[in-house]
Amino acid sequence: MTGLPIWLSGILLIVVPPAVVVGLQIGMRRRWPVLRDGEQNEVAGFIIAVVGVIYAVLLAFVVIVSWENFSHAEQVVGDEASALRTIYRDSGAFPPQVREELHDTVRRYAAAVVETEWPAMARGEPGSPEVTHIIDETSQTLANLPVGTPSQQQYQGIEADRFNDLVTARSQRVDFVEQGVPSVLWIALVVGAVVTIGFTMIFALSSTVLHTLMTASLTALIGVLMFVAVAIDHPFSGDVAVDPAPLERVLSDFGQPR
Repeated sequence: MTGLPIWLSGILLIVVPPAVVVGLQIGMRRRWPVLRDGEQNEVAGFIIAVVGVIYAVLLAFVVIVSWENFSHAEQVVGDEASALRTIYRDSGAFPPQVREELHDTVRRYAAAVVETEWPAMARGEPGSPEVTHIIDETSQTLANLPVGTPSQQQYQGIEADRFNDLVTARSQRVDFVEQGVPSVLWIALVVGAVVTIGFTMIFALSSTVLHTLMTASLTALIGVLMFVAVAIDHPFSGDVAVDPAPLERVLSDFGQPR
């Protein structure tokens, strides 16, 4: 469902289920009028209280985990951009030729990520060979930095540390492409929703309108929360996705690659 347009996912999760439940609710009350008597309310009320709490915990867990992953992905992109900025600015301790080489490397890396790797991640493809090649080149450049003075030696260590931070952030970002809520949890959410809503439907009320409204409202609420979890389950794909704004600002501040 993450591959569907967000408006279609919203309809399938928020609009369709309550409409189906309303039809089932009305049909059940007509087919089994005995449900209106409320003889089953005591047992059904006890069971729905237990089932409702269990399902609420499960649903909240999935939503929170999805949101934490999304937030972490945004933070990782920010860390990646910060590492690039540090590599760029701390290159001032080296000769002009070396400094310009590092500057161009930073620009090429940011451009490759924004223009090549980001669309690939949106398609579910982890990483880009072009970015990997730039990382390998940067590693070789840093290994050959001149260290003729104590200051240059110190800055070589700083550049190496920031490069390691960059590689770590990029690796974590790419890992998010294949991460998401496990299928078994989605199955549990769907089964739990059916059971919870089912017990709500057999809970008797004398007013058909009020009973139908309460059941439809619960169904819509569950649908909204599941919609949120689906929308942010994969941080780099879909209509709700982490954007490369921090890396685009690197290009805006330091210019495009030559």
